[in-house]
Amino acid sequence: MFLKKIAISAVLAMSVAVPQAFAQDITLKLGYVDKPNEPRGMGFARFAELVPDYTDGRVAIELFDSGHLGNDREMFNQLLTGAIDLGKPSYPILSDVVPEMSVFLAGYFFDSYDDHLRLVAAPEFGGEWNARLLDEAQLRIIGNSYQGVRNVTLNGIQPRSPADMAGIKLRAVPNPMALAVVSGLGANPTPVPFPELFQALSQNVVDGQENPLPTIWANKFYEVQDTLVRTDHQIASAPVVVNEASWQKLSAEDQEAVTRALTEAMDYAQELGMEMEAGLIEQLQEQGMTIVELTDEEKAAFIASVQASVIETFDGEAWPAGFAQSVIDFAAAE
Repeated sequence: MFLKKIAISAVLAMSVAVPQAFAQDITLKLGYVDKPNEPRGMGFARFAELVPDYTDGRVAIELFDSGHLGNDREMFNQLLTGAIDLGKPSYPILSDVVPEMSVFLAGYFFDSYDDHLRLVAAPEFGGEWNARLLDEAQLRIIGNSYQGVRNVTLNGIQPRSPADMAGIKLRAVPNPMALAVVSGLGANPTPVPFPELFQALSQNVVDGQENPLPTIWANKFYEVQDTLVRTDHQIASAPVVVNEASWQKLSAEDQEAVTRALTEAMDYAQELGMEMEAGLIEQLQEQGMTIVELTDEEKAAFIASVQASVIETFDGEAWPAGFAQSVIDFAAAE
């Protein structure tokens, strides 16, 4: 972690400070991996439409979708140097700077996406983390985006407990949180690059994978997996981040307008995403998938196992001791 922060500081040291100026007709570059026809892609298109309207033409958004500027990690580095102004890096990437931010992808810590939004807005959590991100990396979170709820797909197996998952090779995103969550589900986490996942499933390199329903549908995993287990183990979201030098080019009035436009656009993307998820179970069934619905008791066993795995891996290590329970308690409070 110390070396990562040194690397980040070195990048920032090479960047040229941008003086504050309230010039007219500012164009901000926004890079992201989502495709134009995905909910967030459509949300960012809405954002680009709203910003000129809300700023009376003083600010425009230039979109670079579909990973044309690189993957999330590459675009994070571009945000650091100011090569792009806005981006959507993952919380695990931001946890290189603020380790506690990885909690947004902790399995079974949250009951709904609204819990994420409350945590982002809470001064003692998101407020403090954003201040540290700004201080250490000159990046500012100005919004949050819904990614979906992750579920497990498998072939010829219908597990109903973590014990049933023993020995199953489940593809995991190669970051510590994803590995801890998959281990808590009872499976053997097996990192596979996402572009190679369909082939890995078809060749039985891994037995299954876990992703939000729109991702499962868009990548046609139903062609190589016959079972969907409704674990609902992880609510996924990602921050929308701006380079601070770019942000300070805007007047306070335009900063407020851009933030308002982004909030409305991400609300729109969330609505689209949730509507899509609601209809996909039936569509996956029509493609021949068996849907395994867990009972409350079965779900409770997964919850206990995943939370224990995450707490053992992070609490008192990357996170302060007791941090995990404080987030669980916060999310549970109405």
